[in-house]
Amino acid sequence: MGKITPAFSQALADVLRRRREAKGMSLAKLAELAGLTQTYPGRLEKKERVPTVDVAHALARALDCELSELVRDAEKRMRRKGRQ
Repeated sequence: MGKITPAFSQALADVLRRRREAKGMSLAKLAELAGLTQTYPGRLEKKERVPTVDVAHALARALDCELSELVRDAEKRMRRKGRQ
């Protein structure tokens, strides 16, 4: 088994930010829609926090997508950067 690295959570943070920005949504609005504290999404995007599966699911719903889409996009991002 390979070494555990933060590569996936970093890629997921990038995907969340890109999707939020593509919707023209503020961090505060994302937090509100996901039922999170106002500062939490920003801390995720800055890679200061790693979301639980439940939080990632709430963020996906707030961004009007499936959690599986976020995971797929994060995995693609990792492959492009060679960080598997």
